[in-house]
Amino acid sequence: MNKFYENIGDALTMLKGLENDLNIKHLSPNELKVFYTIIIGSEYIKGRSNITEIVKKSGMSRSTVYKTLRKLSSQGIIQFSQSEYDGRESIVILNPVSS
Repeated sequence: MNKFYENIGDALTMLKGLENDLNIKHLSPNELKVFYTIIIGSEYIKGRSNITEIVKKSGMSRSTVYKTLRKLSSQGIIQFSQSEYDGRESIVILNPVSS
C-alpha cells in the first residue's frame, strides 16, 4: 500500500482511539466536525467561539451549524452566551469536563 494511505489510516485509527478515550464516539459526523472546529477555533480565546466563525471555519451551512450546536448544547458539551460586542451574535462556550 502507498505510504500516504498508510499514514492516513494510522491517523484515523489514532483519532478513533482518542474519540473513545474522550468519550465522544457517540457524536455524529456533523457534531464531531463542529466540536473539532470549536476546539481549534477556541485555542486562543479561552474556550469561546463566535458562531459566525464556526460557520466559516467548518465549511458547513449556517443552518446545519445551528442545528448541530443545539444538539451539542442539549448534551451539555457547550453553552451559549450573548456577545459583549454585538448583541445579535452568540458566543459558544465549551463546558468544563471532569476527568
